[in-house]
Amino acid sequence: MQIRGLALSLIIGLSLTGLAACKEEAPDAASVAAQAAEARAEMEAATEAAVAAAKASHGIGEPALWVLKDEDTTIYVMGTVHLLRPELDWRSDAINQAVNAADTLVFEADVSSPEAGAEMMKFVREEGLFANGGQLTNLLSDAETVELQAALDYVGLPLGAVQNMRPWFAAVNLSVMQMTKDGFDPTAGVEQVLMAEGAAQGKSFAYLETVDDQLGRLARLPDDVQVDFLISSAESIEDGAEMLDMLVEEWTDGDVNGLGLLMANPEMMGSEEVYDALLKTRNETWAPKIAAMLDTPGTRLVAVGSGHLAGDDSVITLLRAQGLDVAGP
Repeated sequence: MQIRGLALSLIIGLSLTGLAACKEEAPDAASVAAQAAEARAEMEAATEAAVAAAKASHGIGEPALWVLKDEDTTIYVMGTVHLLRPELDWRSDAINQAVNAADTLVFEADVSSPEAGAEMMKFVREEGLFANGGQLTNLLSDAETVELQAALDYVGLPLGAVQNMRPWFAAVNLSVMQMTKDGFDPTAGVEQVLMAEGAAQGKSFAYLETVDDQLGRLARLPDDVQVDFLISSAESIEDGAEMLDMLVEEWTDGDVNGLGLLMANPEMMGSEEVYDALLKTRNETWAPKIAAMLDTPGTRLVAVGSGHLAGDDSVITLLRAQGLDVAGP
C-alpha cells in the first residue's frame, strides 16, 4: 500500500445525517483548503526526511531472515512484499535453505482456498460495500470527490465503479489497481511464490489470522478515518510506484532500519488509528502465536509482510521482549 497515502492528518467525521444538519456551520472552503495544504506540506516534509534517512541506511544485501529455535523446533521468520515486479530476483541461499527445510509454511491469512474465497466474499458484502443504496461520494466533500476522480482517471476506472464501496475498500482497490498498472504483480508476490512451491512439495500450511482479523480493524475504523485513508491514497497515486520501488529496494537490501523509517511508525501511516489497525495490534497478536510454535517439534517458515518485522513495535521486537533468542538483524 502507498505509505504517503496513509499519512495525512485526520479530521473529525460526521454521519451523513449530521453532515446535512451541520452544513451551514461548516468552515469556509478557503479555511479547509488552507488546512489541507498545511497538512500535505507537513506530510511531504516528514516523508522526505524519512526517505533521506532510509537511503542513508544500509542492510546486508539480501532480504532479512530471523531464526529462533529450541531443542526440537526451528522457526524461520522472513518479511515479504505482497506485489512485486515479475522480473525481480529476490531469492537468497539463506531463504532457499529455510524454504527447503520447513515442513510448514506460515502466512498471514489463507487467501487461496475455496473456503477463504467464500469468507472474503462474505466479508466484502458485509463490511466493504454500502447497504441500502449508500454511495461513497455521500461521505466526500466536493474537493475530495475531485481528488478521487483524478486518481480513478489514472487507473482507468469510472467513479461509478467505486460508488458502492466503503472508503477503506475503495482505497485498497485503488492502491492495488495503481500498483498493477505500474507493473507490480500479485502473482509475483512472495506469498504466492512460496504457496505454489509449498503445495508442489507437499508442505503443510498454517495461518496467523482470519480474513476478519486481517481486514476487520481497518473496515471498522470511523468513516472519517477511512475517508482520510482513501483521499490520501488518491493524492499520492502517481507517486505510488516510486515509493513501492523504494520499499522493495530496502527489503531486498535487508535494511530493516530503513523499512522501519518508511513504514513502521504512526507518522508515516498518518494516524495512530491506521497504524494500530494495520500493524501494531496485529503484531501484538502474532508474536505470542509464533512463540507458541516452539512447543511443537518441527521446522516452520513464517512469512509475513515486511512492515511487521521492522520498527519499535515489530514482531521481532516483541518476541525478543518475551526473552526469546531471535537471531538476525
